[in-house]
Amino acid sequence: MKTVDFRPCECGIKRGFLDRRAAGKALGRAQAKRDRQAQRMDGGHPILRENRAYECDYGMWHLTKQSRRAYEEHAARHAA
Repeated sequence: MKTVDFRPCECGIKRGFLDRRAAGKALGRAQAKRDRQAQRMDGGHPILRENRAYECDYGMWHLTKQSRRAYEEHAARHAA
């Protein structure tokens, strides 16, 4: 199986991708994997899957299951 090259990031997140393109490629592969898992499950709970990639403060890219809207609402609540 092909994988996308990742490195440990200083921010403490497990996988860091060097650029947006690599993160996007990894996101597509992760979504496809989760979709295959969901097809194999028989009437189970929906599988949460990665929705987007974001850039951390250290310049690396990470995958997250959190939607942009949920992130912005969380940031707005904790900004004040």
